[in-house]
Amino acid sequence: MLTEKEIEVLELRAKKLTQIEVSKKLGISQAAVSHFEKNALRKVKEAEETMQVARRLKLTK
Repeated sequence: MLTEKEIEVLELRAKKLTQIEVSKKLGISQAAVSHFEKNALRKVKEAEETMQVARRLKLTK
């Protein structure tokens, strides 16, 4: 599950803001933005892989 901060970071990055711009907007460091973004993308990838396995096993549609 993504945290609220991870979602905020991804939403701002999707609007083409740089990590530095996101950090200023959210009042956190650029390193924190990088951390939130990296963790969020890892979680999304893991969720996608889980869904693929579930579909293969016919556990979901």
